Amino acid sequence: MCGRYALVLTGKIKELPFVEISDQLELELPWECYNVAPTLKVPILDSDRHLKFSTWGMIPHWSKEPPKRPLINARAETAADKPSFRVAYKNHRCAVPCSGFFEWTGPSKERVPHFIPPVSGGLLWIAGLASLWRGPQEILSHAVLTRPADDTRVARLHDRCPLTLDETTLQPWLQGELDWEELVGPDPFDEPYRVTKAVNKADNDSPENLQPLTETTL
Repeated sequence: MCGRYALVLTGKIKELPFVEISDQLELELPWECYNVAPTLKVPILDSDRHLKFSTWGMIPHWSKEPPKRPLINARAETAADKPSFRVAYKNHRCAVPCSGFFEWTGPSKERVPHFIPPVSGGLLWIAGLASLWRGPQEILSHAVLTRPADDTRVARLHDRCPLTLDETTLQPWLQGELDWEELVGPDPFDEPYRVTKAVNKADNDSPENLQPLTETTL
């Protein structure tokens, strides 16, 4: 499951050979959000390797109106066959940059947030699916793919995790040359750690959301 994440984009994004940034894109760097939640507009890399802003929560192109519950995640195992995702899986893939994501444990009233950073310390790229919806206005939207987490450090928190890409699989994924099973490699996630419950509220956007809790702050 992936329902919240953090993203810090710096000028280094311009140096990546697989990223195209149009002069028309209104992107001020650094671009920071320490509590990315569904329905926010966030940077993604489309199938042509162009960085664009997209609404997190996919609207299928055939939908008469945006769904009441945003389609934020798609199971990698079934996305190619699901009506909501199969066209995007075949023709409109994307990659979502991420600096780590949040996961919660415990009962609903006492949920404890954790942050899972990338083991590389840099950006994670999550495999995603994009859709351009043409209604009263055009809306570019996307969902992120998830996979079983049993071979990752996420497993002690949740049974699913984001499906990630690396430099060798990112472009082939965008071009439709790889199926999801071919993306699974070494565990890309570092050890999860507890963070402040302030992150529970989606409008709390602060770098402090990523600070590990110590014994004195628990």
